[in-house]
Amino acid sequence: MSKRCGRCGTTLEQFYSTSLLGCENCYRAFAEELAPLLKKLHGVTVHAGKTPKVGGIERQLLCEYETLLEEKEAAMLGGDFDKANDLGEEIRQLYFELARRGLK
Repeated sequence: MSKRCGRCGTTLEQFYSTSLLGCENCYRAFAEELAPLLKKLHGVTVHAGKTPKVGGIERQLLCEYETLLEEKEAAMLGGDFDKANDLGEEIRQLYFELARRGLK
């Protein structure tokens, strides 16, 4: 008799033949069998989730940089070259700050 998930009914044999689990409960139902496989594939057996590569002030600086680029483009398209020039200087300063932090 095959081990079966109590929630969705997926069997261990079905997992082995399709490589698909039926629901999130399958991870608990087949934990003993999945642990070595997950360790081999991912190096860990516990899901850690994704973490942002930048946070706090770095994220703010990147957002500000993107906003300034958009504003400069709009100024240039609108023919306001003085404003575009001023924005260009702000962009350069911010670019160097981002580069100093290893973000550009």
